[in-house]
Amino acid sequence: MLKKLITVLLIVLAVGLAAADKLAVAEPIGKGGIQPEQITAIWGILEANVGGDFEIVSRAALKQIITEAGLISSSDLVNPNSEQQARIGEIKGVKYILVSEVNRIGTRYNVNLTVVESSTGTVDPNRRGSITVNDFDQLSDRIGDMLRGIGMGRPVALSGRTAMLRPIIKQAGHPAYLSDEMTSKLQETLLADKIQLFQLQSINKILRDNKIDNLEEAEPAMYARIGELLRADYLVQPEITRFDTRIDKKYVAASKRTVVKCIGDLNGSVRIINAKTGDLIDNINFRQRIDFSDISSEIDTSEWTPEDYGNYLIDAALKSVGKKIAAKLKSVE
Repeated sequence: MLKKLITVLLIVLAVGLAAADKLAVAEPIGKGGIQPEQITAIWGILEANVGGDFEIVSRAALKQIITEAGLISSSDLVNPNSEQQARIGEIKGVKYILVSEVNRIGTRYNVNLTVVESSTGTVDPNRRGSITVNDFDQLSDRIGDMLRGIGMGRPVALSGRTAMLRPIIKQAGHPAYLSDEMTSKLQETLLADKIQLFQLQSINKILRDNKIDNLEEAEPAMYARIGELLRADYLVQPEITRFDTRIDKKYVAASKRTVVKCIGDLNGSVRIINAKTGDLIDNINFRQRIDFSDISSEIDTSEWTPEDYGNYLIDAALKSVGKKIAAKLKSVE
């Protein structure tokens, strides 16, 4: 009898998890001279404060979804006409889209939130909200309450939020895309593992505003200060010590020919820090080597650029280390 009861409970739990509604947070629509960096910051604040039973869709996935539906930008989701509603109704993979409009009025800011039902392309009248604040810094405090007011916010008592700091790259002469790609792909990996993640764009602005710009030699007290500013419980800080893709040539005497191989190496570590105390929780090392000649023949690499090879290398490294980071964060919550 007990075994049957446990089985039933597990089935119910599995169904409940599978039924989690997917929510996409659209890029905020700026009006009245809103700066691009402010839009980016608000986008991160919204993503960090959405909670409940929703499964957040990544930005990359949302961009693909909107493109496939024939839409151009987030503004197409506001007061859509019948044709646009039909296109939104074609969107697959999400149930709700959170749309925000931010308007600057002198020194004040007004934010309007609406929730679009993707199956119909219509706005849910019970999930609309608006706030006006005196300055930009107040938005971070008020948006969480606003989301809770329309049933989209994270409960106040829920803890465990993680903030990811920009990677420290020790290797000189690294490609310009390395930091952004490492950050973006690690974010997507952690979000897919249900880690509550504060988006990096918002973090950078907050740290700049507080004149915190060098974290390579940061002390525990500094990390604790960052945790206080971000209202985060954990910090994740990648460090890259080696990143390169190179051509190796080896002459084989037996066959009297030169064998050419393209090899990629990505080495480093990821620090997980207690943001309340600044103490190190774990330091997860990773070493990834790729022989690109082993790439599946189903992948056409004939027109790959050096950046394509680099991105493939980053993806491969994060498949393993990302899971380890997520597992550690879940174990300490």
